[in-house]
Amino acid sequence: MIAVSEPTLLEEGVQIASAGVGVGGGFFALRWLVGWLTGRMDRRQLLLDAQDERVDREWQKIRERVEERLGKVERQNEALRFAFHHVAGALIRIDPQNPALAQAEQMLSQAFPVDFTLLAERAGSAVDTAGG
Repeated sequence: MIAVSEPTLLEEGVQIASAGVGVGGGFFALRWLVGWLTGRMDRRQLLLDAQDERVDREWQKIRERVEERLGKVERQNEALRFAFHHVAGALIRIDPQNPALAQAEQMLSQAFPVDFTLLAERAGSAVDTAGG
């Protein structure tokens, strides 16, 4: 039989130290890997945040332009409606049976949901005034 000698205190110390270095190196490598991965994710998140901020600013500018244009179109629509009422009122007094009034009313009612009951009442009163 082969005689096995007991390890000395120095040999046991070397084994423990090498195991500790191996475990410590493994933890260091794991820590480095986790740091590297999270660093990449942090940089990616920063890029995404910057892109989101840019998109938000662009959408805000687009929304402001659309609101501005909508306000302008609403003012123009209101001006056209008032102008039509003034011109139609004058034409009704002059020629209440004019077919251009009916055509204009039909075209405008299709394009704009405007209440023309006031115009019809004016036309009725103009006919009564002209006839009586």
